[in-house]
Amino acid sequence: MRIYATADLHGKRDRERRAIDLASSSDLVIVCGDITHFGPADHAKSFCDEIGGIPTLALPGNCDEWETPGAIERSRAINLHNRTYEFGGFTFYGYGGSAPSFVNTIFENDEERIYADLKKIAIKKGGILCTHAPPKGHLDRTLGGYSIGSLAVLRIVEEESPLLHLFGHVHEGVGKERYQRTCLINCSAGFRGSGCYLDLDSQGVNRVTFLD
Repeated sequence: MRIYATADLHGKRDRERRAIDLASSSDLVIVCGDITHFGPADHAKSFCDEIGGIPTLALPGNCDEWETPGAIERSRAINLHNRTYEFGGFTFYGYGGSAPSFVNTIFENDEERIYADLKKIAIKKGGILCTHAPPKGHLDRTLGGYSIGSLAVLRIVEEESPLLHLFGHVHEGVGKERYQRTCLINCSAGFRGSGCYLDLDSQGVNRVTFLD
């Protein structure tokens, strides 16, 4: 199965057009938040509808409005925020937004709430976790050197050992690393590139291709 994953489009038309083009060569699309730049929520619906017939999972980012999950539900995409979804023999579970930030963006929850909500839907070993926020300390450093990932998300990764964790949020953190048993991928298109393709089989992730 080939997944096209991206995040942090922020409503920019050039990024959206590139994402729609790349999505056409995949079996599944995952959009890890910040579809818009502080709204409107209905733009998330329009973008998800433009992807067309490719199955799509999407969730809000911290710069999306609180109405965004509902807008995704009205689109052709599946709203993955605080939900699970089965596809291609894998179970996906997701959570949008971020922990509180010093810039006070829209879709934020405290770490305790993020952890409690994710714990209820987490798949024990082998699930695919999709969030907007990175796990704290992993692919989460800004240009200023600040680590702005989520402690709650890190705790879920440590406790539940997902096969794969996809996220965005930190535009400068694009890349891949392994943490314990989990393949971590920051698929942000906010700073450079256009997300990535992931090739999965029954053994897990066998190839990741970051895209220009």
